[in-house]
Amino acid sequence: MAVALGCAIQASLNQGSVFQEYDTDCEVFRQRFRQFQYKEAAGPHEAFNKLWELCCQWLKPKMRSKEQILELLVLEQFLTILPTEIETWVREHCPENRERVVSLIEDLQRELEIPEQQDIQYQNST
Repeated sequence: MAVALGCAIQASLNQGSVFQEYDTDCEVFRQRFRQFQYKEAAGPHEAFNKLWELCCQWLKPKMRSKEQILELLVLEQFLTILPTEIETWVREHCPENRERVVSLIEDLQRELEIPEQQDIQYQNST
């Protein structure tokens, strides 16, 4: 599930919403970069050059600022480390930027805490 999120984020860097659109070409390049194996190359020079090429196809450094690329990488990793349910929930809410991603998660955590507190209060009142 997290696999496709990186390119959803990347596609959105030019669209305005972190998860608004899914770019299939981007996902292909991201997967090729992440799954490339040393044994696929004739040696270290070719392997390094192939990784460089795949990374550039994925991150498009000539089209994006350093900050946009860093945001893409950090958001992708951040979503990867989230529990699956939270990751899915965040993606469904189409946050526009990293601040909104964090805010959504904080809101969800608050919502999840309220029912637990209400249950405790109900048990104490009976």
